[in-house]
Amino acid sequence: MIATERPSELIRLTELDAAWTVRGAGARLEAVRKGGRKIRERILAAGPARCVRTVDIATFPYPTAFGLQGVASSPAPYVFMRNRMQLVQVAVGSRTVTILVNPTDSERSAAAPFFARMQEKYGTVVRKLLSTIHSSIPAALASWGVAPEAVDYVTFDHLHVQDLRGLLAPGTNGRVFLPNARLLVQRGELETLANLHPLQAYWYIPEALAGIPVDRIIELDGDYLLGGGFAMLRTPGHTAGNHSPVVVTDRGAWTISENGICVDAYAPGLSEIRGLARHARDQGVEVILNANTREGSLDQYTSMVLEKTVADKVPDRPELPQHFASSELVPHPLAPGLRPIYSHGAIRFGEVVGAREARATG
Repeated sequence: MIATERPSELIRLTELDAAWTVRGAGARLEAVRKGGRKIRERILAAGPARCVRTVDIATFPYPTAFGLQGVASSPAPYVFMRNRMQLVQVAVGSRTVTILVNPTDSERSAAAPFFARMQEKYGTVVRKLLSTIHSSIPAALASWGVAPEAVDYVTFDHLHVQDLRGLLAPGTNGRVFLPNARLLVQRGELETLANLHPLQAYWYIPEALAGIPVDRIIELDGDYLLGGGFAMLRTPGHTAGNHSPVVVTDRGAWTISENGICVDAYAPGLSEIRGLARHARDQGVEVILNANTREGSLDQYTSMVLEKTVADKVPDRPELPQHFASSELVPHPLAPGLRPIYSHGAIRFGEVVGAREARATG
């Protein structure tokens, strides 16, 4: 089903291999935390990326009980989250490699059972009122002056609600939108999609990879460095094949995932969302999970600690980590009191390499 040969520019990182095999969840947590310090130094030593840009794709409602692990004391049934895509360009020798991180196709994602059932419940009009589309993948690429054929790789922190056929499979005209791009995905995600468990099916589109040529899919089996300034670290728990992209800018390392939906999830003791700080204090925990799935909650907790360990601190709020939620909690009139203490908003670093236009957005 997949390409077994990985490009030589993908450098396997082994600093966390032993840590993830440690038996006993508590011992594994500390081993991963320790290994995280080592792998962070390895990533930083490779230098920064050439360019990082982010763009807002869509804002959508999401059950509060899922996003904040059921510990937020709020009558609002939904938080509102903003999905974002990242453009990352890195140097591999004398070549620039272009990566799209989390390029969600909003129209195709609507077919995921979660969104489809929401539409059945509330109707198309209500769903459109609750959700906002900010941009699209073609529009974002055009605004950055990046040709679709210039994209080398696509990756997601996980494949919930994703459908990649519009990006990597031939369309009705036989053309592929990203003709030279290959998908970087952990083996666990591919194994999940191959045979969905009933408790996983709510969040996946089973045909997400249908029709994509096998040589366009690169199976990963751990942690990898790609050029200077980009890495992918396995962060299992939210899904079996979850991984967290890491980008390095002039502000140091950033981690990207949906393991936690805001910085409050990584520093709950400081949160002003009612219930989070109390829960962190009473339970003695340092993170709040995005808990729509419970495939491996103990490992998801450990994965979030790893993300905090690898990420640098926010320059003007050093008590907070530079974790960039791939879908981030944002304030909304229909979700009173559910406002994060801090939002990164966007990442803008370097200049777009090979842009056809001078214009760029962040």
